[in-house]
Amino acid sequence: MITNYVTILTDSMGLEAENAVTDEESVAREKLQTIHYDILHIHGCWHYSAYRLYKLAVRKGTRMVLSPYGQLEPWIVDEKYWKEKFPKKMLFQHNLVENAYAVIIQGKMEEECIRKLGWNDRLEIIRNPIITHSITPSEMAYKTYCVYRKALDSNTIELMKEQTRHLLRCFIKAGITGDHRWVIDDLYEMNDPEQWRYILIYAHHENISNIVLRGAHLLEYRCPDIDVHKVSSFLPKDYAIPKTIQDAIGLQYASENDRLMATFKQVRKLIQHHQLTISHLCEIDRELREHDAEEDHLAETLKETGLFKTACRTMQLLTYWTGFDEGFMPVPPLDDRITRQINQKIYNHLKI
Repeated sequence: MITNYVTILTDSMGLEAENAVTDEESVAREKLQTIHYDILHIHGCWHYSAYRLYKLAVRKGTRMVLSPYGQLEPWIVDEKYWKEKFPKKMLFQHNLVENAYAVIIQGKMEEECIRKLGWNDRLEIIRNPIITHSITPSEMAYKTYCVYRKALDSNTIELMKEQTRHLLRCFIKAGITGDHRWVIDDLYEMNDPEQWRYILIYAHHENISNIVLRGAHLLEYRCPDIDVHKVSSFLPKDYAIPKTIQDAIGLQYASENDRLMATFKQVRKLIQHHQLTISHLCEIDRELREHDAEEDHLAETLKETGLFKTACRTMQLLTYWTGFDEGFMPVPPLDDRITRQINQKIYNHLKI
């Protein structure tokens, strides 16, 4: 049945996606190692070879989608449970299901069973045209393609090429400063519509779309017309549009130094709760460019309150993400192990 299903799927997919199909692990390994695939779609469960292919796919930047075909339902799991299923579950099956970008299931009963397992809540119901007339092969193929697309439209910074991330940084700097002359980095042509899509979706999820679009316009790039509000993505369970620092600390301060002290206190709080995002860094960048502080007095106050290293690390993070210029820094940047850990958390903000 699985073989027939996969044949119908690939035949009905048409030009939506280019597929390569195999049931041989050695062939799949060779293909994953020599050709870049966006998606590895694993059909069926309980084969260690599938887990080995998944691990290879991760190293190659390929995302995985899983179709278990009812093989995670309790009456299947209970067969030879202690001798076979339990060891496999502990060794690889739980991990495989948990790390799938999406689990494609074929009905409500299967959905309930997998939800009870608690291994993955990114479940997509696509009925099987082999066993029901409620869906056609073309509808099944289109819905499957939409799942692939949804997986690729999630945590898009991870899929950006290095030069795309560099260009994003330039857009952010130009968008914050409002002047293309602040961008002295080498710029790249952007002819890849997929990479453009990744930039626009990432900016939308991180609440910096206005900055990025303004920067792209100032640098004379033409962005494709993508309505990111209609794009479906998988997001972390605790995802929320970041609250601004200004909303958290208010507006009324006697001096710019007092305002910056409150800002760095809020930054420390955000770091402690793993909530510091690129939108906060853009906000700090703009604040420091637009207002002057009494730097010597600020540095002393930061040291007295234990915020000096937080401020220094923030300067380094601004360098990473917004191209902030040292001439505007009230304290020197600090690039240490903790800074790099914070930077990785910002990078992984949308990781599921």
